[in-house]
Amino acid sequence: MIRLGLLDQSIIYENENAISTLAKTVDYAQQADILGFDAFYVSEHHLIDQMAGVSPEVLMGYLLAATDQIKIGSAGVMLQHFVPYKVAENFDVLANLAPHRVIAGIGKAQGGNDQVVTVLQKDAFLKPISFEEKYREVVGLLRQTLPVDHRYFDRIKLAPALSAAPEMVLLGGSLESAALANETQSSMIYPFFANGNETILSEVKQAFSVRKHTRFMVAVTVALVDSLEQKQTYLDQLASYTVHFESGKRLNFADETSAKTYQETQEEKTWIEKKPTGAIVAQKETLAKELKDFCVRHDLSDIVIHTPYMPYEEKMQLIEYLATKFELKRGALV
Repeated sequence: MIRLGLLDQSIIYENENAISTLAKTVDYAQQADILGFDAFYVSEHHLIDQMAGVSPEVLMGYLLAATDQIKIGSAGVMLQHFVPYKVAENFDVLANLAPHRVIAGIGKAQGGNDQVVTVLQKDAFLKPISFEEKYREVVGLLRQTLPVDHRYFDRIKLAPALSAAPEMVLLGGSLESAALANETQSSMIYPFFANGNETILSEVKQAFSVRKHTRFMVAVTVALVDSLEQKQTYLDQLASYTVHFESGKRLNFADETSAKTYQETQEEKTWIEKKPTGAIVAQKETLAKELKDFCVRHDLSDIVIHTPYMPYEEKMQLIEYLATKFELKRGALV
């Protein structure tokens, strides 16, 4: 029994612009709503000309107004750049506008190159605050469960008060992320599309504790192709590279040349890793079965479909196919 969500990065293709691309994102969400998909997620990226979705909370508000029942989520808000209280306020407004339809997905990545950190974080904090501390603060504010020793306890609260807190979702692909999700009783989205190592996926899933109101979701690239040649071309396009720093920081790149060029500018010791592609790409005869087999193999009931480098006409064809093959019924596992 599988529940399907969609992730859209609002990628600007050739002969398109931000206006036309965002309009297609809206159309895509509306069609997903009609077909019975569980949720529609939008992402945050900065200083990347090919991506129109730089502000998920703004886009979420528009999508909530343009759809009827599908849940709308962020995948995610990059919390390292922002004050937790302001992030919580944004979701406060969204959750009051559309009760029970908002998913607050929070991530740790930069969402862009090092310039993003300089632009968004300069002079933002009196002292460095860890991602873990900031995430706990957002969760505590939205659930009104800040601990008694927190600096905001009995002093700072969200106004207006939430009628219904949004679902909290942590984006992460490590055991540390699973531990933080467990501690805060959050759901989790594992980005399999960014690291297709099934052993690591299994380890993280095993470490995650499912509770009454939490779920473990896996974001995977899915594509419908007409031939084996088209499949290989698409898989080659998906290859990604990660620059790892000795300090533990890491940054993802879409191609090896960009990764090496960036690496050459760094003073800290770094190394480059080619990431395995986390994708299920097949023809109509086998795609649904391969996706279902993947879910059975890892005992998954929640999948978030990622469709990078796929024109919106092909995205529409894919979700029509999936809605039929999975007999989607909104709001319930089927």
